[in-house]
Amino acid sequence: ASLSEPAPLDAGRPSALLQVDGALQDLLSTLKPAAAASTTKSDVANSKTASDAAESKPDNGMTAPFLAYPLAFGIVTSVIIFIFANRGWMVVLSVMTYLTALSTMKLTVKWVFVECAFTFPKFVTVLHFVCGGLVCLAVLLKDQSRIEARAIAVPTLIEFFCIIVPIAMAASVSIACNNMALGFSSVAFTEIIGATTCLFTVALVVILGMPFDKWLLVPTVAVVMGCALSTAGEVNFSSLGLILCLASNAFRSTKVALQQKLMTGESKDKFDPCTLLMWVSVPSGVMMLFGSLITEGLAPYRQMASMDRKTIGELWMALGVSCANAVVLNLAQLFVTKELGAVGSTLVSQAKAVLTVLGGMVVFGESVTVLELVGFAEVLVGVYVYSAMEMRAKQRRAIEQKKQEQAVAYR
Repeated sequence: ASLSEPAPLDAGRPSALLQVDGALQDLLSTLKPAAAASTTKSDVANSKTASDAAESKPDNGMTAPFLAYPLAFGIVTSVIIFIFANRGWMVVLSVMTYLTALSTMKLTVKWVFVECAFTFPKFVTVLHFVCGGLVCLAVLLKDQSRIEARAIAVPTLIEFFCIIVPIAMAASVSIACNNMALGFSSVAFTEIIGATTCLFTVALVVILGMPFDKWLLVPTVAVVMGCALSTAGEVNFSSLGLILCLASNAFRSTKVALQQKLMTGESKDKFDPCTLLMWVSVPSGVMMLFGSLITEGLAPYRQMASMDRKTIGELWMALGVSCANAVVLNLAQLFVTKELGAVGSTLVSQAKAVLTVLGGMVVFGESVTVLELVGFAEVLVGVYVYSAMEMRAKQRRAIEQKKQEQAVAYR
């Protein structure tokens, strides 16, 4: 889903959100490509002035009232509870945490890049990975202090280099491709193509030998169509942009499919979401640090060194909030993937459109059309149908497996 791209975010970014970790790339559609490599405080002030002028123009959409965001949040919460209540409250809580963190990530990143004028996305992403790894390590160490607790799982060389490192590489390449795609295509075009990620995920899940009911393609396609309907903006086609978008989708799907394989396959008792995030953060942080040193150099450190005490305090507060949001987002995404599978988590992420768009309407005075609302409704209905069908398919597989085990026991 899309925001109408508020003017304060137009200057200096696709590299802003695009370089934030893999879980944040769904938010890239809210930003426009810009020519400037960095944004100064005066640039931000000018863009805000332009925004004020733009807001005086009449709207063709329906502007939400001030209470629309909490109202929308309540509606989406009710829908999520209705869809996933039969899976347990932990699943409901995981989904709502994921959607909330996903819809607020844009604001926390904007605080760093715009309000603090600190436009070093790779450096910020390194901090996200470091914080994610340290938080998960602390949780695992605290859990290990219990007498009955198991030791922290250590991946084998094959698991680390054949699954964990590819997860980190897939996330990074996906972000890079999405970044370049926005340089050749409009935001609306990349959003429409990006909505097909779930179809790529279906293909990879099947290729990796994980169970998938073919009838689940029906609600999956419905969600894709709903996302396309809810996309706002001019659609400018580009062959190179299309190739980059499809490559981004393929690598993004690879990431979530491999995550599902680790957490639900033969190693499911070894890798819970916290353990997996801790180990994935290691190669991800190293690769992103390498990229930061190549493209950003020592500029982030020099800028921080030149700041006065008050400014550096504000920056570290913004960075802290952004890192906390990223850790919660990535952990919640892994919990959702473990419970709902790679395809299910990809579909659920599309529901964040309602919160993100209506949040933008309140904060930035943006508008939403009837067509977008129809798209939102189709996304939620599609997610509901998928969840119900997937639950029944899982129950059938469990019954068949039990019958097979009983048949073996009688022999």
